[in-house]
Amino acid sequence: MNILMLSIDRNIFDENSAVRQRMFSYGTLVNELHIIILNKDNPKPKVGQGTEDHFKKKTKIANNVWVYPTNSSSKFRYFFDAIKIAIRIKEIDLVTAQDPYETGFIAWRIAKKLNSKLELQIHTDLFNIYFIKHSFSNRIRSLIAKFLLPKADHIRAVSKRIKLSLSKKLQEKTTVLPIFVDTVFIHQKTSDLDLHKDYPRFKFIILIMSRLEKEKNISIAVETMKEIVRVFPKTGLIIVGKGSMKKTLRKQARRTGLEENIIFKRWANDPISYFKSADLFLSTSDYEGYGLSLVEAIISRCPILTTKVGIVGELLNSNNSLLCDVGDKECLVDNIIRAQQHPETLSEFKEKAYADFIQKIPQIKNEYLKNLQKIWEGVVNLPVDRYDNK
Repeated sequence: MNILMLSIDRNIFDENSAVRQRMFSYGTLVNELHIIILNKDNPKPKVGQGTEDHFKKKTKIANNVWVYPTNSSSKFRYFFDAIKIAIRIKEIDLVTAQDPYETGFIAWRIAKKLNSKLELQIHTDLFNIYFIKHSFSNRIRSLIAKFLLPKADHIRAVSKRIKLSLSKKLQEKTTVLPIFVDTVFIHQKTSDLDLHKDYPRFKFIILIMSRLEKEKNISIAVETMKEIVRVFPKTGLIIVGKGSMKKTLRKQARRTGLEENIIFKRWANDPISYFKSADLFLSTSDYEGYGLSLVEAIISRCPILTTKVGIVGELLNSNNSLLCDVGDKECLVDNIIRAQQHPETLSEFKEKAYADFIQKIPQIKNEYLKNLQKIWEGVVNLPVDRYDNK
């Protein structure tokens, strides 16, 4: 079984990155794994450079795993450069893409050219009204997904929430496979920091671990803190992450006079230490496909307050976490106050959340990989005309 994967994750070029290790593991499931990375990080190719130059830039990261950067001059060139690379790779059984819009469109065209099966992955709640309203580009992505998903031989979703957002016909060819999280590693990870030691002025520490982007709605957390410090002035909010909203959020914290209570930290390569030393993990996202940080918080046994997105309803519920509707600041305030007034509730919730996770999600990496291999083999062996792939 030979797999061609399309991705935009440039971290694969980092030898020590988690994504590179994941691709190495995927290689153990197949005869050959080819990964095309859509990137425009490198300078424009010189005049006369063509397909061969793209192909020569490939990197072998395992005996049967190769990575090919497109090194495109612009995003518009991704389509053409990826196809140039793909047609040099022969005998591909399955083309898989990490999304059903930009990357998925390229994967669809490549699958047609190579006469291969097509798998589209969905990692975000792309038919959620908040996703669609977030930007014009998201509205276009939803429309592209509606066009592409029926053409896929298989759809892989990271949560039941996403699967249930699809039509019944699409659900029939959709498999839910959550993102794998190494529980053994998290259990064994020794915390390299202690937030309470670093910030002794705080009696209660709330943690946000997130990309600082508009859809994460972290501004509502800052607004919430205005109400919290009036009741519990020694409450601290630690915001760990990077993104386009960082300056705006800093200004908001200064405007509201909360500079002493809200701490901004750079993105951490070791998020587990933060989860293990915080009193409460807070997620205020407008939408999530899965919510990897929520899972890491569960395994780290950090109590959770979250909007009803991602794995809520699948792994998190009102019996093991504090929940609020999207954008409900009053609910967030009430629950943070409740959390500090009743610490025994948080202690009970974190243990219930962990127990529910262990019961529902594969904990062993080999088990996860076997499930993925079974999915790929099933797609490769599907009848040619089972779905309209034209």
